[in-house]
Amino acid sequence: MLYLNGEFKEYFSESDPFKVLQRLEGKVYRQVKSRKTFQFEHNGMTYFAKLHDGVGWLEIFKNLIRLKLPVLGARVEWDAIKRLNQISIATMNVVGFGQRGWNPAKIQSFIITEDLRETISLEEFCLEWTDSPPAHSIRRALIKEVARIASVMHSSGISHRDFYLCHFLLHKEAKHFPKLSLIDLHRAIIQKRLSRRWIIKDIAGLYYSAMQIGLSKRDLLRFARHYSAEDKELTYRNNIEFWAQVERRADNMFKRLGPAR
Repeated sequence: MLYLNGEFKEYFSESDPFKVLQRLEGKVYRQVKSRKTFQFEHNGMTYFAKLHDGVGWLEIFKNLIRLKLPVLGARVEWDAIKRLNQISIATMNVVGFGQRGWNPAKIQSFIITEDLRETISLEEFCLEWTDSPPAHSIRRALIKEVARIASVMHSSGISHRDFYLCHFLLHKEAKHFPKLSLIDLHRAIIQKRLSRRWIIKDIAGLYYSAMQIGLSKRDLLRFARHYSAEDKELTYRNNIEFWAQVERRADNMFKRLGPAR
């Protein structure tokens, strides 16, 4: 399968896009055995590319034994971005996607997205909140919007699986505050009806990443109220055990991993 927008269709018209991307030089943000993420420039614009090589059967079996879903390629992110577009959650704009091979352990794939410029991650934006709290209106607006995104995403059957503040980008020049884009979806899962375990995992990850920014109990209850707008059974009052599970999981993450930054 191969998708390229007009400009990149011309760029790759006489060459193998897999080979061209492997040769491209740029700023590498992450490189592991089977995946490379880097930023590159083309015609005065900047883009991000993720290249996936086959993970191998050993890695697949290791993940399955640990009851984890292996990441087999860029198709996961491609599908998740399309789904977010359908439910009007801002995310990355895909300009190229390719996948080849049928063996799950040897699939090669790539995804190219536009660089979301003039943005800052919520992790960085909230970095000084403990010592220098923001205006209440800013705090309330961000909590409401993050809760809305989480609620709509989960009610639509999507789990991010790396649902941290660093994967929300705040647009600095947006006409209406706050405009947030959700990124880094290569581990996402899509189900017809999302199981409770994935919801708890996402919200616990988000809570863990926000533990050091000075949120109050009232802030957390505000998040729960806005989040449950799509599912009244998940209000704090109606499902205390659900929110207790979220808190326990986040606490365990903190004990195991330490502060998120």
